[in-house]
Amino acid sequence: MAVKKQKIKSLNQYLECIPDIQKIRVSSDIFYGVFLGLSLLLTGLFLGVSQQVQAMEQPVKTISPEQFRLERDVEKMVEGYPIEKMIPYMGTRDRETVAYLVGIAKKESNWGKRVPRTEEGEDCYNYWGYRGEGSRGMAMGHGCFGSKKEAVAVVSKRLDTLIHEYKRDTAEDLVVWKCGYSCDGHSKESVQGWIDDVDYYATKVKD
Repeated sequence: MAVKKQKIKSLNQYLECIPDIQKIRVSSDIFYGVFLGLSLLLTGLFLGVSQQVQAMEQPVKTISPEQFRLERDVEKMVEGYPIEKMIPYMGTRDRETVAYLVGIAKKESNWGKRVPRTEEGEDCYNYWGYRGEGSRGMAMGHGCFGSKKEAVAVVSKRLDTLIHEYKRDTAEDLVVWKCGYSCDGHSKESVQGWIDDVDYYATKVKD
């Protein structure tokens, strides 16, 4: 009987230990949960700091007060027209070149509303009647550019040359844009109309 009682006592001690084991398991689960949460939090913090450091290392695009005023002046004029999306690329040019980018584009395409397109109907971004080839070749007798940035870069470079190297710094001088070397094939009215309209809008930017 003593042996039997001893066995029962040992069994009771084992059963009494079960709640403690469960407590240990629960405590372990809580510990691992907290540990995992802290790990995720620290990982997120490190990633955030890393991204901030990378952002600080990247060059910041600065814009001069004159550039800001130029872009603002042009934006007021062309708001709602397709050429409006080209303003960020124009802002890097000098005011006189931008003035004729705006004036000629108004006369040639109504600021991007009448443009040469590819056979698929895609915009060639040629708002100036530019006759040289673009990266997408030619379309409807005019250059077809691959992007707004390319269009502004190519056309403004040509205007820079005419204005600053050849001293064609008035709409009358720049009528070569319309006529080429001779306006004989154009009526006097159309030539004068081109000069007057380009001058009107270019002057708004220059002033």
